[in-house]
Amino acid sequence: MKMTLTQAALEDLRSIRKYTFETWGRQQEEELYLGRIWERFETIRADPARCRQRPDLFAGCRIAAEGSHVILFRCGGESLEIVRVLHAAMDFKRHL
Repeated sequence: MKMTLTQAALEDLRSIRKYTFETWGRQQEEELYLGRIWERFETIRADPARCRQRPDLFAGCRIAAEGSHVILFRCGGESLEIVRVLHAAMDFKRHL
């Protein structure tokens, strides 16, 4: 399955990376937290139907938690689109 990230999702990852680096340092930023998010992307790609549906957010929306963040995505056919990677405390609708 081909995976793409929206520009907003890429910006989310940059923001997460910056915050993690500034708060906990390079090792935590590179090896631990962002690594886990990318691993979660791969588990989603392997079986997206295992993730909870959230059609109230946008058509075809599914979500998957990773640490303090929630990955919002949609899939169709052989494509997976990561739409956002938001902190769990955020108002998802406001950030879409």
